[in-house]
Amino acid sequence: MSEAQTSFLRLDDLYTMTAHIYGDRNSARTKEATFAHFVEVCGMLTVHDRRKKREHFDITDALCKALGWYFPLLAKLRIRSVESLVFRKFPGVCPYCRVVPHNEAKCKLVKGTDSTVSHAEVTEIFERDWESRPRGLDEWQSMFNRIYPRNLNESGRSTIGLLEELGELAEAVRVFDAHPHYFLGEAADAFSYIMGIANEHQMREAQEDREFSFEREFLSRYPGLCTQCGSRVCICPSIPAATVGRMAKELDIRNEEAVFITDAQEFERQGKAAAQAALESVGGYLGLAEKLPFDRGDANHGLVQLCLKMAAAVEQSTPALAQTLRAEALKLGDAANIPGTRRAALPVDKLLNTLRDVWKELDDQHRAEIKDAGGLAGDLVEILDTVRVLFVFCNPETGTDQLKLHAEQRAIKESLRRGPHSNKFKLDDLPAATTNDLRRALLSEQFDLIHFSGHASEEYLIFEDENNCAVDVPISAVANLVREYPSVKCVILNACESVKALKVPISPVTIGMDETIPDQTAIEFSRGFYDALAAGKNMKRAFDEGIFAVQLSGNDSSFIRIIEAPHGAVGGYGTASP
Repeated sequence: MSEAQTSFLRLDDLYTMTAHIYGDRNSARTKEATFAHFVEVCGMLTVHDRRKKREHFDITDALCKALGWYFPLLAKLRIRSVESLVFRKFPGVCPYCRVVPHNEAKCKLVKGTDSTVSHAEVTEIFERDWESRPRGLDEWQSMFNRIYPRNLNESGRSTIGLLEELGELAEAVRVFDAHPHYFLGEAADAFSYIMGIANEHQMREAQEDREFSFEREFLSRYPGLCTQCGSRVCICPSIPAATVGRMAKELDIRNEEAVFITDAQEFERQGKAAAQAALESVGGYLGLAEKLPFDRGDANHGLVQLCLKMAAAVEQSTPALAQTLRAEALKLGDAANIPGTRRAALPVDKLLNTLRDVWKELDDQHRAEIKDAGGLAGDLVEILDTVRVLFVFCNPETGTDQLKLHAEQRAIKESLRRGPHSNKFKLDDLPAATTNDLRRALLSEQFDLIHFSGHASEEYLIFEDENNCAVDVPISAVANLVREYPSVKCVILNACESVKALKVPISPVTIGMDETIPDQTAIEFSRGFYDALAAGKNMKRAFDEGIFAVQLSGNDSSFIRIIEAPHGAVGGYGTASP
């Protein structure tokens, strides 16, 4: 994911986003029915201790689904902020012994509730530390790990605790209409035990040398839309086809503390904004291109409409292409599945590549009409309007001076980040690249621009092997590999003598060096080139800007060369184009 596409999501953002996605489905349920579904998914958390094998489902899925139903339950009961709800009871410390980590000997289980609870002290800590509360989901999980450290030898501690809290929460839901504030403390307790299970799971994953990020896993399943039905506001059926205590007395929390939703429209606006932020955090629609369920819902309808609008735009210039796009739209519509059925992966990669190529040839008027169409069809243009850059850098131990490749990498990222069109770029790094790294990267994703930075000679590019040793790779072999990927429109070989013997371009636009170049010259050229791209200029204009940047820095630019294919023809290394 590029730096331009990253964004920060608070716990409340995840809450309002999830409530927004499932608001329509949840509106038809009673609060008891919503709670019942929350209990249902919490029951799946027993796989954590029972180690029960379930097809297509594991403890990570169970954790995310539990949180995914915890949030709609709070929204159903008009909770304004989950952060406020949780932090009022757990303000970074145990609410009973009021220390971190929790001191068992001085706490509730040993001394009882009456002798340990102090509403005034907990409220004082809450007000003092509110501004320094955790932010994202992973930080909240870490806070509970500090308060209540987990030990993997305590089997069942968190799941048993959660079961107890679900009973007390059930009572709070039952009496909510008469005593709504009782719900707050019990809901906070339930959240704490979900965090406890997450922390135990994280420890077990660490034992197997695996990482676990609750926030990353949650966003992959709730990325600003429902991945089961493909819609931004869920339209899944109530029963999908794939699916055949005591009151809380410890804390004095009152309604007048303004913890409930009073402006439904504002809450809806926050949910939409958080859903958009969630979408951006996973790379926008480009990042979801391989995950969107194009066989159903808004995703299917949006791609159908996009095909039809693109067909209309090219009707006069290329009628055969327009006919092909309409045929693809018909296939997509026929392949639509009912929301809630088991997800099927539609093979749309080839179609998306075709749409990308068509999009790049459209004039501004047609592009604006499609973008302004509304709905998901207009949003999906993001997938087509993104320049995907693969930055390949190799700096093996050759016995010569090491190149300043990281400085060039920083310059490129800074240029793309600062430009007015920064959101249109997706930059993937391939550090210490081997030839297998390059080959596999091209197999896994379509790129528009490949930028090689490192050592070269008239005949070879220098890659690395697994031991960081230099490997001479014929430029002809790299050219033949890249030629298999028509999405690549530009190749930059920012290395000494890289195009000295090149007779025809590797891609429609190929840029390289005729002679040995200083590090600073290579960096300045890259800075200028990507400044121009991020400003919306084409490849040829970006090349000129790179030359200007080199000259203005007082360096020689005469050996930097651009080779363009006539009429888009591209040949191999040292041969005539076919």
